[in-house]
Amino acid sequence: MRTSQKSRLLLSLLLFSGITSFSQDRLFTYTYQSGVLNKGQREIEIWNTLRAGKGDYFLRLDHRTEFEIGLGKNLQTAFYLNLTTKTGTNADQAIHALETKNEIGFSNEWKLKILDPVANPVGLALYGEYGISSNELEFEGKVIVDKKINNFTIAANGVYEMELAPEIVSNETVWEKEKKADLNLAFAYSFNSKFHLTQENSFNNVFADNKLEHSALYSGIGFSYNQENFWINFTAMPQITSFKGTTSGRLDLNEFEKAQFRLLFSYAF
Repeated sequence: MRTSQKSRLLLSLLLFSGITSFSQDRLFTYTYQSGVLNKGQREIEIWNTLRAGKGDYFLRLDHRTEFEIGLGKNLQTAFYLNLTTKTGTNADQAIHALETKNEIGFSNEWKLKILDPVANPVGLALYGEYGISSNELEFEGKVIVDKKINNFTIAANGVYEMELAPEIVSNETVWEKEKKADLNLAFAYSFNSKFHLTQENSFNNVFADNKLEHSALYSGIGFSYNQENFWINFTAMPQITSFKGTTSGRLDLNEFEKAQFRLLFSYAF
């Protein structure tokens, strides 16, 4: 009897492991969770972010293709190819005209899980990323906290980012520094193992010369759907209000956009 029980338990664990080895490691599009891939597990993620609305016509599409791999010992890394195209009004011309700019870049991230959101009181992870493109360098760090309680998932990120961009000043090239400090807070309710309703909030702040220049709050809803080793997430995030740098009504349409829409989908193998 004991042998039979042990056999059934072992079989259950093996089946559970097979089911969850490709389980979804994120429910949100802007907010990260503490989960990491298992050793040797690989995942392709496709990001598409549409940003729309400024003082005049503006539309921007950010595309990221990410290859993610688990390294073991709660560590994973990822490599990105980043493509951006944006069209807006060129205000420097006497007669305004639409201008389109394209950018290409590369990024590399590292993520270390310290605590598990189920086994521990909270999940905790540290995240670091650097990015290189022709017109700027980026360095980003995150502290990730999350918790799963029955059908509810809560996640919060503290984010710090520094951008270095070349500028011409008095016929000389200098590196302009811009800093960003963001706070993301997200909630998800799982109707079943496949479909989840999500709500995300993003408090974004931009500093120049160590002074707060822009500050705005985004808030929106979305969903997450996963099936076997495939998942898709979507969020619509309108700008709710601006606290610094307001240009139109309650909004900052100089640094930020009226709304952002992000679609992620992934395949694990």
